[in-house]
Amino acid sequence: MISRSRAGMSRPRDEMPAADRPRLDDPVSILMPVCNERDTIEEVVREWIDEVVRFLPEGSEFRFDDASTDGTREVLETLAREYPFVKVYHQDHKDGFGAATMRLYNAATCPLVFFTDSDGQYVPGEFWKLVPHVPMADIVHGTKTNRQDPFHRLAASRTFNFIAHRLLTVPFGDINSAFRIVKREALAAILPHIRHMPTLVNTEMLVRAAMAGMRIVEVPVRHRRRAHGRSKGLPLGSFLRECRLAYRGLLAMRKEFAADAGRLPADT
Repeated sequence: MISRSRAGMSRPRDEMPAADRPRLDDPVSILMPVCNERDTIEEVVREWIDEVVRFLPEGSEFRFDDASTDGTREVLETLAREYPFVKVYHQDHKDGFGAATMRLYNAATCPLVFFTDSDGQYVPGEFWKLVPHVPMADIVHGTKTNRQDPFHRLAASRTFNFIAHRLLTVPFGDINSAFRIVKREALAAILPHIRHMPTLVNTEMLVRAAMAGMRIVEVPVRHRRRAHGRSKGLPLGSFLRECRLAYRGLLAMRKEFAADAGRLPADT
């Protein structure tokens, strides 16, 4: 079941008033893959701590999978010494966003698992928009309403979402968005089956959850430009190769689901 809610780093923060902040009873594992974000990572982490983590139930954790070579590692280690709930796992070799995503999901220990990017483009306070939907959902998925990225990334994202919708009849407006709360039992049911889209784990997770009939709520969330540096992107050759792999992954899932169910679910 899928439903929709109607609902820059050196920039002012818009912390939610305490009276308006929804209550959370269960601890949360916040997950962030990181690679070469030296100029932004400290401010990003402190903003998340100030606006989200310090209000979470006891036992919550803030996990990072880091493959940086630019000094990000040292910044994260300093933060881990300052905050005992910050847990950093360093990789000696960069093996990609998908591998880091899988490691983080498998390492999460809390009943609720929240995943997001480390570049500061997602607004931490938008986390609280997802929280009211947690009791009635297996996944609460934040969809960017005003994506602040270069044109080529916007075009690629829209094309990918369109193709995914046509092939798999899943009505998500932002299928690969990295802003979601997942219940750990739902995560445990899905992760062993992730195999067709190793670089787009969040996409395959959402599609599999929908096909399994899990309860998914989409919530619009704000997006902003990077405060420092440029949005990371692949060289053209690598980008085209990843596009081909993503398309093959969608086709493989379509074939799998058609074989299992005899048909694809009707569009909703």
